[in-house]
Amino acid sequence: MCESKMSSGFESKIFAIALKASESDQKLQSVAGGLARVVWFRVPGADLRVGTLDLLMSLSDDLSKMDTVAEGAVWKIYRQLLELQPGVPTIQGVDVATYAFKQFDWDEAKFQVKTPLRELCESIASRIGGLDEELKAKMSEYNAVKGALTASERKAQGNLMVRGLTDIVREEDLRGTDESDWMSTMLVVVPKNGLREFVTCYESVCPMVVPRSAKKLAEDAEFVLFAVVVFKKTQAEFIAAAREKRWTIRDFSFEPDKLAMEHAKKAQDTAEEHRLKRLLTNWCQINFAEAFMMLMHLKAVRVFVESVLRFGLASSQPQLHCGGGPNFTAFLLQPRKGKEEALHKALCAAYGGGVAANFEAEEEAAVPGATGEFYPYVFVPVETEAPGMV
Repeated sequence: MCESKMSSGFESKIFAIALKASESDQKLQSVAGGLARVVWFRVPGADLRVGTLDLLMSLSDDLSKMDTVAEGAVWKIYRQLLELQPGVPTIQGVDVATYAFKQFDWDEAKFQVKTPLRELCESIASRIGGLDEELKAKMSEYNAVKGALTASERKAQGNLMVRGLTDIVREEDLRGTDESDWMSTMLVVVPKNGLREFVTCYESVCPMVVPRSAKKLAEDAEFVLFAVVVFKKTQAEFIAAAREKRWTIRDFSFEPDKLAMEHAKKAQDTAEEHRLKRLLTNWCQINFAEAFMMLMHLKAVRVFVESVLRFGLASSQPQLHCGGGPNFTAFLLQPRKGKEEALHKALCAAYGGGVAANFEAEEEAAVPGATGEFYPYVFVPVETEAPGMV
């Protein structure tokens, strides 16, 4: 909770940036000033495999797409978790922003840095995609049971025109007429504003309505349900007359065990819905954290790739695969509330002598992979809240 309160004065978006290794962290701290807090971004640059320029340029293009798809899957799990269990999702016991800004560290046990970069990125993206597919399957199972429960509850809701009658009409209300060769019990729904007319004229709307047979079975705010006994030979006439009077005939067939069966089914669906909800909530809690941690690894690789393309290697060899280590230092900056734009301007002034440039997708960019707004430093945004959520 303490960390969450500490984060309350800062934006949810974190800047993952990289500068030339020759730039000092003291200068960055001075530039950021009161605009953001700054920490090292622990990108294992010295250990990740650089590869060739062509491979890096190809991977840079694909990494942006992998990042976008992975973020979509991560925030889908996040939103589902909030829907199931409102609150603050945590990662390793802290809120998302605190984990990303302070606690992220490369997990060598899960993501070996000596793995070829494309293979490493595709592995991370594939694992996050697998969680997305698993969520879809679990949600489908949960929603099927939830839908059955909702349908069951809907039967007991609504007015007498639409709700189920199993729990209202008893066997004795039908007076045994279902088994009679001569008479039948009609279930009639009458609007309350037409109740007086119904009582005075139902016996005469057609021949052979049993006098004084109308029995009130239930009522709600708008309607009253009656049982009326008529002879079967005039049943069609009664239905036609009821339609003219704006009375509604409800079809119903009494089944002795139906009410007990419906109650049992509802109890079973309720228990299953609770069980699946508990399992799905636990799954989302565990796998949101897992997916976000994997996303942070993908962000780290993206910073690495774009930094090598931007700044080259520390040595002067023209071929990226020949000697030399990465020539960058990575940082995480968390802007103070309302200071994102000011932070970008300050960084551009300090490291580029001006403002950000813009590249259209179809133009040939001066920097490999640069499209849209381009900064004089590597910039990869890290969202710590689902986009569109307050």
